[in-house]
Parts: sequence; C-alpha cells; structure tokens
Amino acid sequence: MSKQTYRVCFCFRRRFRLAAAEAPADIRGIFGEYSENGVMGADGLRRFLAEVQGEAKATAEGAQGVIDGLNHAHLFHRRGMNLEAFFKYLFGDANPPLDPKIGIHQDMTAPLSQYFIYTSHNTYLTGNQVSSDSSDIPIIRALQAGVRGIELDLWPNSTKDNVDVLHGRTLTTPVELITCLRSIKEHAFSVSEYPVVVTLEDHLTADLQALVAEMITQTFGEMLFIPGSEPPSEFPSPESLKRRVLISTKPPKEYLGAKKVEVNESSSDKGQDSAEDEARRKLVVDFKSEIDCNKDADEDGEGVDSDEDDEEDQKLQQQAASQYRNLIAIPAGKGKGGMQGWLRVDPTKVRRLSLSEQEFEKAISQFGKDVVRFTQNNLLRVYPKAIRLDSSNYNPMSAWIHGAQMVALNMQGYGKSLWSVHGMFRANGGCGYVKKPEFLLKAAPDGDIFDPRADLPIKTTLRVTVYMGEGWYYDFSHTHFDSYSPPDFYAKIRIVGVPADTMKMKTKAMVNSWIPTWDESFEFPLTVPELALLRVEVRENGEFAGQTCLPVWELRRGIRAVPLYNRKGVKYKCVKLLVRFEFPNPPGPHHHRFPSPSPRKRIPMRACNPRPSHPEKAINPQRSSFPLIPDPDQSSRSEKMSKQTYRVCFCFRRRFRLAASEAPADIKAIFERYSENGVMTADHLRRFMAEVQGVEGATAEDAQAAMDSLKHLPLFHRRGFHLEGFFKYLFGDANPPLDPALGVHHDMNAPLSHYFIYTGHNSYLTGNQLSSDCSDVPIINALRKGVRVIELDIWPNSTNDDVNVLHGRTLTTPVELIKCFRSIKEHAFVASEYPVVITLEDHLTQDLQAKVAEMITQTFGDMLFCPESDLKEFPSPESLKKRVIISTKPPKEYLQAKEVKVKNNDAKKEKDEEAWGSEVKNAKMDDNNDDDDDEEDEDDEEDPKEQQNEAPEYRRLIAIHAGKGKGGMKDWLRVDPNKVRRLSLSEQELEKAIVTYGKDIVRFTQRNMLRVYPKGIRFDSSNYNPLIGWTHGAQMVSIASLRTEEKDTESCHCSPTKFLQFIITQNSYATICSCGNHCCIILRSSSKEDNNVMSQQGYGRSLWLMHGMFKANGGCGYVKKPNFLLNADAYGEVFDPSATLPVKTTLRVTVYMGEGWYYDFRHTHFDAYSPPDFYARVGIAGVPADTIMKKTKTLEDNWIPAWDEVFEFPLTVPELALLRIEVHEYDMSEKDDFAGQTCLPVRELRKGIRSVSLHSRKGEKYNNVKLLMRFDFV
Repeated sequence: MSKQTYRVCFCFRRRFRLAAAEAPADIRGIFGEYSENGVMGADGLRRFLAEVQGEAKATAEGAQGVIDGLNHAHLFHRRGMNLEAFFKYLFGDANPPLDPKIGIHQDMTAPLSQYFIYTSHNTYLTGNQVSSDSSDIPIIRALQAGVRGIELDLWPNSTKDNVDVLHGRTLTTPVELITCLRSIKEHAFSVSEYPVVVTLEDHLTADLQALVAEMITQTFGEMLFIPGSEPPSEFPSPESLKRRVLISTKPPKEYLGAKKVEVNESSSDKGQDSAEDEARRKLVVDFKSEIDCNKDADEDGEGVDSDEDDEEDQKLQQQAASQYRNLIAIPAGKGKGGMQGWLRVDPTKVRRLSLSEQEFEKAISQFGKDVVRFTQNNLLRVYPKAIRLDSSNYNPMSAWIHGAQMVALNMQGYGKSLWSVHGMFRANGGCGYVKKPEFLLKAAPDGDIFDPRADLPIKTTLRVTVYMGEGWYYDFSHTHFDSYSPPDFYAKIRIVGVPADTMKMKTKAMVNSWIPTWDESFEFPLTVPELALLRVEVRENGEFAGQTCLPVWELRRGIRAVPLYNRKGVKYKCVKLLVRFEFPNPPGPHHHRFPSPSPRKRIPMRACNPRPSHPEKAINPQRSSFPLIPDPDQSSRSEKMSKQTYRVCFCFRRRFRLAASEAPADIKAIFERYSENGVMTADHLRRFMAEVQGVEGATAEDAQAAMDSLKHLPLFHRRGFHLEGFFKYLFGDANPPLDPALGVHHDMNAPLSHYFIYTGHNSYLTGNQLSSDCSDVPIINALRKGVRVIELDIWPNSTNDDVNVLHGRTLTTPVELIKCFRSIKEHAFVASEYPVVITLEDHLTQDLQAKVAEMITQTFGDMLFCPESDLKEFPSPESLKKRVIISTKPPKEYLQAKEVKVKNNDAKKEKDEEAWGSEVKNAKMDDNNDDDDDEEDEDDEEDPKEQQNEAPEYRRLIAIHAGKGKGGMKDWLRVDPNKVRRLSLSEQELEKAIVTYGKDIVRFTQRNMLRVYPKGIRFDSSNYNPLIGWTHGAQMVSIASLRTEEKDTESCHCSPTKFLQFIITQNSYATICSCGNHCCIILRSSSKEDNNVMSQQGYGRSLWLMHGMFKANGGCGYVKKPNFLLNADAYGEVFDPSATLPVKTTLRVTVYMGEGWYYDFRHTHFDAYSPPDFYARVGIAGVPADTIMKKTKTLEDNWIPAWDEVFEFPLTVPELALLRIEVHEYDMSEKDDFAGQTCLPVRELRKGIRSVSLHSRKGEKYNNVKLLMRFDFV
C-alpha cells in the first residue's frame, strides 16, 4: 500500500505514495495526557475510559483486559500500550459507538402501543411492486434482520381452492401461503424473542378464510397468541408475548361487500348484458375504491372510500369464518366518518389504524395532536403510497415523531429512508421494539399533547468530531472511485429528527487519499434528542462510499470506531470512521412543555461552530473588513459591488469586500506579448487572433472591427486596447466558443440517414405524461428551438367523427389535430429551413385516416413531400428545404389481424431468446411492458387484406415508412438494398442489441433511420445516455431527461375498446382490460421529474447533451454523422464505439474564471451567510473510452471565482465528443447548488481564449453568467 499506480492513458501512468493510517493530533494529545514515557498503563487507560469515554464504572481490571487483548508482537509493550496500540484499540471493533453489552435495556412490560415496532411492507416481494416474484426468501431475510412486523397479501389461487400470497392486480408471481407461514415459524425468533406481528391483507371468501385459520393454527400451534372473546381495552406487552405470533387484519370486504353490490347491479339489468359486460362491471366494482381513495389503493385494503364503520364490519363478520375471526389479536379498522372520526379514541377497546403516507401527511397537517393522542393507546401503521412501484420509501421520521408504531417500509429496497429505519432499530439491543419517549405516551402536566413542530428549547447539544476514515482500500478495487487517482472522500453528517433538529453538514474533500483525515467538528443543538438519529454518509465526488445511522439517545460518549455499511445496509468488512461524540451540555431533568414558553432561534452552524468544518471558511480579515458587526439599522442599506452584507443572526451581520473582475495572469502575459507600451494596436490584435485564437486569414480590418465594437465603453484607447479593454473583449459576447459566422457548413446534400436529427417526442404535452394538457404551444416552442422531428399521437375524438392529439389511455386533455398542423405550418421554419418530420402514432379507423390525409394535404399544400413510390434512398435535407415529411407505419390496433400478431410476437420472442439467451427475467418482463411506442409489430410484410383496407390517400402521404419486419432483432436490422425505412427501438432493446448486434446496428443506420426512445417504466427517475444511440449511428435519439417517458403498448391482444378502466395516481396508472386477465393489467409510472424523451417540457444532463449536439452546424437541427459511421473501412469492418482506439487528439481546457452571478442571482441565493463558493466541473461525453469528468478547486466567498486550472482530455473519437461544463456552489450543509451549465460540440470548438456563456437547468441562457476559458488541441 506504499505506492499505487493509475493508468492515465494507454502509454502513461501516475504513481501515488500512500501513507499508512496515523493517529490524528487530538489522539496524540490525549495519549500524551494519559501516558507516561510513551506508555499507557492500565491505570492511565482506566482514567481515559472514565474521563474521555464516559465509562464511569471502568475498572483497572477492565482496562488491563483491553491491553491484554492487544497482545500482538509489534503493538504490545510489557508495561501497557504505546501510541500505535492505543490508536489501534480506538479504531478497533471493540470500541463501537453503541454499547453491545447493554442489550435489551428498556422496560418491555408496557403495552405494545408504547413501542416503535420494526415493520415491513409487502414483505414477500423480491423486487419492485409490479413484476417481481413473491417468495418466502424476503420474509426470512427480514426476520433475520430483526423485523417484527410481516405483511402478507392473501388472494385465492387460480382454481379458487387454495390461498396464494402476491401483490394483487399486478404481474407479480405468487407464492403459496403455507410456504410463507412455515418460514415465519422457523425464523421468527432467530434474532429476537419478542413477538412477531403478521399483518394479513385479506381478499378471500369465507371458505378460504376458514382454510387460512386452519393453516395458521396448525402451523404455529402454541406459538400463536389467541385473544379473549372480548375486545381488548389495552394491548398486551412485548414481555408477555415473548416467542408468540400475533395476527392482525380486518374483516374482508372485497368478496363479501363488492359481491353484494355486483349482485344488486346484475338484478337491475334487463338481461341484455353480455359476458364481457359482466366482466367489465366486476372490474369497475373491484377498482372503484382504488380510484377514489387518493388514487392510493390501500395496501391493507383499508381504502378511504370504504368507511369501515363498525356496523358494516359486524354484518361482514357474521358472514366470515368464525375460526378465522377468533385468531385476530390486533383488529384493524377506521371507524365512521373522515379522518377525525378515524382518530377518535375509544376508551373501551384498542385497534390498529392504517394510513397511506399521503393520508398521514394530510392527517398531521390538520390533526397532528389527534394523531399523537390516538397513538398513546392504539396502533398506527403508515405504509408507502401506491405509486412507489419501484419499492422506494418515504421518510419514516415524520411518522415516528407523531407516535406511529408500525412505520412500514419496503425492505427489499435501499436508500436514506431505510438507513433511518436501521438506525432506529439498532437501539434497545436490536430486538425490534424501541420504547417511545414519555412525552409521546401521555400528555404534559398542563394536559397538552406533544407537537413535534413546536418551537422547543434546546435540550442538549451533540458535538461530532470526524477524525478520519480507513478501510476502503481493502474493500474496493483501487479504481472503483476514480480511474486516474486515489479517491477524494468527504463525509456528510446529518441529524434526522423533529424539524427543528434536522440539519446537514459536510466536511471538506480530502484529495487523493485512501485514508482521509478530516479532523473537523460539528455541533448539533437538539430540542428532542430522544427522537434524533445521527446519519453519517461518506461520498467520493458524489459517489457513494458508505453510510451508517445511529440513535443519538444511545450513543456512547468519547472516541469511537464507527463501521460503515453499503446502500443496502450490509456492513463493510474494513471501512470505518474514527469519530468523537460529546454532549457539552448533557440533558438534565428537563421536561418538554408544549409549546415552549421561551422559543429561541439558533444561530446557523456556519456562524457559530467553534471548529469550522471548512477551516479556510473562517472569517478572514483580508476578505472581510468587519467579521461580525452589530446591525444598527435593519431598514436601510445600499448594496454595492464593493461591499456586501450578510445576516448571520437576528442581531449580527458579516460584511465582505468584493473585488472587481481582474484579468488572470495568463491574459496579462499574453497582453504583454502582443502589445507595446501598454497598448495593443490593430496589428497586434491581428497577430494574437492568428497565433493564439487560431483564426486563419485574420486581417487588420477584422482586428479593427473588434476594437471598434468596444468604442462606446470608457475603457477605449485611441490607439487600440489597453489591458482592461483587451480583457473586456475576450470576456465579451463577441468572442464565443463556437463561430457564429460558420452557419450551416456541413454538406447537406447527402441522404437523411447521414445526419443526426433533433428529435422531439410526445411534442404536444405541456407537462407530465399522465394528466397534463395537450396543446400546440409545446410544439411551437420545440420548433423555435430548432427541433426537426415532431411526434403526434392521433386518436378518434369522443364521437369518433374527428381526430384529436393526446397521450392515449391517460388523463391528458386532448387538442385538435388540425390545430397542431396549423401551428406546425406557421412555425416549422422559423429557426431552420431544413425539413420537419412529423411522426404520427396512429390509432385510427380507415375513415379517420382518410380525414387525416385530407387535413395534411389541405394544411401543408406544396410544403408537403409525397414520394411517388417506396424510396430506395432517402432524399437530402438540401432537396427538402422548407418541406414537411410524414413518417408513420400502417396502424395495427384496428386493422391488424389477431392471428398475425400472436404469430409474430411468438417468433420475435423465440429469436430474441436465441440471440440474447435467458437474460435477467425482470429485464425481459420490463421489455414486454415497456413503452414500445406501439411499434412492437411494425411488420414490413403487411397482410395484403390490410393494405386493401387502408385509406390509399393516407398511405401515399407516408414518406418515411416505419417497420420492424418479422422475427427478432437480427431480422429487424436486416438491410434491404431496394428500400429504406425507419426502425424504432426502446432504450432497453437498443442496450441489449448492441451487446450482440452492435456492428449490425451501425451498418443498418448507414442507409436506414433508427429512432431510440426511453423505456416506459423508469421508476427510479434515471436517465439513459443519448450518446449510446449516437455512437451507434442512430439518427433520431429521444431521451428521458428528469422525466419518464411512456407510451402505450399493451401485452394483451384484446380490442382497444375493452380497455375500460384506469387506476390513476399522481405518478402511476394501470390500464385494465375487461377480459380480467393478469396479462392485461399494465402498470406504468411517470414522475415528471424524469420525463421527456427530449420532450421539451423537462430538463437535465441528458437534455443538455442534446442541446450541445445540436449547437453544431449552425443550429439547423441536422448534424452530419462522421464518415466512419457512414461507410465500412477498407476491410469491410464498421465502426465499433466500444473498441480500444488510439488517441487522435488531446483537448486542453483552461478554466480561467467566471463572472455574472452577482447580477443574475440574489446575493443570498447560494448562501445566506457569505458569498458563494464556486467550483467548476469539466468533462467529456462521448464514446466510453473518452468519457470523463474533472473538477476545479472550490474558491471560497467569491462572486468572481478565478480558478486558473488546466485539464487535458485525450480523445479517441473527437468527432462524437461533447464538452460538458457545469458550475456548482459548494454547500457543506446541503446538496451543492447548481450555478450554470453548457455543452459544446468538440468538433466545432474554436481554438484560443473564449467567453463561454452558461445556461440554466432548462437550457435558457443567463443574461450575464460567463466563463473565461481557453481551448487548445495538442
């Protein structure tokens, strides 16, 4: 570990000297205090344990035992411990932050309602909530992790004679109930002997309930807790229920209640209903509750619409199996009325209430104290909202601070919410039960109820000193975090608790160190330490490097070794932090009063921290003329650029001197070289332009024109530029990185397939993909930005006599097709005169196709390009100037025969499986359910009967035919020398295809068009990289940038008229076919934070890459592909972007400085207490070998950061490289703030010193924010 080598490129390496772990200065000081002559004996260690570690009962014998435990040859000293051994002890496993000896130490004889209970949600699922497997394995894992609340959803099996566990009305596979029950019995008490609560979500008939009762009784036997005949007025205690299993559920409603309604409806009909109508009515009844109850189908079956009033429960219970009902130890129910009625406390009986996270949020906003009062005797279960289809989780702390005992989370996921759960239930010996604080169990002396949002006095302060970390070197490969150097670790420390206590802090980043030594202190004033969790996370340049979460009330004082865990909560073998925990003002006998009689504000940590987390951010006399000044006048202050004042707290302010923009040293040196006596003449400027800026053929007239452009400024000199004028010229708008004079300079006479085309998707949507408006305004905006491909989804209107544009089978409101056409006609060539392609996704009948053909012809007239026959080669953009092109495929939903479709689907699946093998099951399932853009079966070889049925006028308008052909991927990519076409692939299909058919894709795109669109199920709101498509030659690339794109491709083969019902939630919906088949239930997700296949409504890095690509070639929307993507080489081989290629050129980027934020943002936008701390990220997006991101240093308290740093980027394929530039503001207590971005095509970068304008997240150019940069190709 003394030296480590990193490969920079194929011929160069960097070697780093790596030091071993060394005790921080604080540890050395403490060792010196408690040792003699470099040795710490047993008595010294005892005093250290008592005085520093807070172990009041430490004995000399115990200390000697610690010393004996370190009896290793190189560490042991006969008289005690040397410094190395002491450091080893502190950083060892025997010194954890929680005391393993205390075990279960809380009172366990109180009722269950007085404990937080480790509870899981849909425990049986192995993955997402839609298509994963149901199994007993996740149940076993949960129990082995200490979970005490297990949830099972019970449904009849396919033959209605047994019971399965599955997530109903989804594509999850079932597991038999008896398998789950046996696994619970076997593993229930392997970790904790305290009771397991099995929550049953019951969708069974009375007969099957009786079967379940028999299974439970026979499986658990004496382990089963059977309550008395009378409803309990108080829950039993965990102690009295040791090694017992409790059943919690409510009387069923789905079969017993809905069936009754269905029978009534049937009897009122006139006998004319078909079997299809009966199935439709059954589904409407089954799903109606899920639509009305906040769109959030209660995972417990306790929907809002089904007011579980006691009278109806009694009627239903009379029909239920009595032996089943007798097993219910914790009855569930909501009672009559709305939320206030549900929270009403009945002193004669206790119950469990279940609320979705959305219902709970509404409840605490209106009835916060009622929620706390309810949980003093009753159980409250909170579960994730239904739209968390990816098994993500909500913040459990909001429920705990209101007394909710059963905060159910998806244990199969991971993330910060689950880390908090792990932290909470590390308390009390990890037994799965944590006693609630007294103030949540009873009212205050004055009768008031605890309010977690009240302004409470500070009860104690936790001081956390993060000394150092180690172990990553052993648990990770040496290039895991950074391929070119050792990692740059930083730690994030956060308190999770009541809102007043929640706070985030961050250490500085330690550059190039496997053993980071931060040695920083943070103080966290706590008003409710009994509910506070300390969360620690280590990251490397944004990449996860470990986490832990600890209950503050059980933290051991002193210096401790804190082990870190991975994202899923699995402990790393070696990774640890050395941290010191102190309570400078430990909590006394203070009792909470609500609200606090003496509310007080806390000075932000940035101002009051005695040991700044960023030492260089301490007030610097050279930067701040008055570090802290009383505020004599709060009303009047004139803000000037020379001085700026920030409010630190209610009575103090800090004042900073702000310097004006100044030329960097490099610019001054260049000015000296190209000037005489401090003046740069036109001839000097011409030489500078030719030699430094790389302007070929620069003339004195050009130089003089540049000077004349600044004549109006006071900095002008009659003979030329002085330094300030030269600097102003370089940093001005007349010196951009791309040459505006170039305009459209690519050859525009090649076929369309030779160009990347700026492509829109669902261009008509104003917002999300589910419930936003459809309009022509987004289409207009897209065309004005230069987009050349517009997509319209066309559907019959409600009367089937006209055509609308909308996102089908969603709640989007329609817009008339004719309106969209007229707007396209008016704005098509505002930004570019090159052709506009309209992609039609067609769901029309023959008559409406004819009507659309008439609309298109009449609207566009001579603008419309209509080929006389199938094209053997696409025409060129030049020949299609100011023309509109129609691209679509023959419709399948109305016209395609079912038999042909089934046959083609089977053939496709067989051939794909043959090519890809049996890849991940879930991935294949995703593929089946993905947004296939209704192009799953774009058969080129269409049925002759279908061709006869199509409207001939409509067919003649199609200039770019879409189609996949029969068979699998290999057939889709087959090149027909006699005709060209467009193929559409989802991102998943493309990613799989490039593994096996990468070169075939490149070969296909040499003549044909390839469109790539996002998968329909992007539950994690992730993005895919558009360069995957571009580097393989795809012309029409659509991306999901902060928003998930979806389109409707159904996996069932029913007529569209059978799709009758939506379950719509804020971010998800299901289309249900009236055939009632599981395969006809298709769940979708749309989180408008991740949507837009380049849909112009969204934003994000993927869209920034799109903007960067199409800044090339004058912004005309067409960018010529490099020659290697258009032709095979001399050996017949086509381009392979994943191949190892030689470096063609190296781009050297110098980031001098930035300015303009002061004018475009409020002075407290980035930081409320000081000027911003900007850093820049510069990188390349391109083929995998070229892709890299680098970062400048962070400049503190400066509106005009002058980084003056140089970065080099070796490029193997510069023709496809994009230069990414982002500026962020470092924030030690929160996520770093965004401060601007741009993306530039490397192939069109101008050499030399340039002024680079930055843009907002949405791609809008800031008025003043710019960077001064230099670009050189070496």
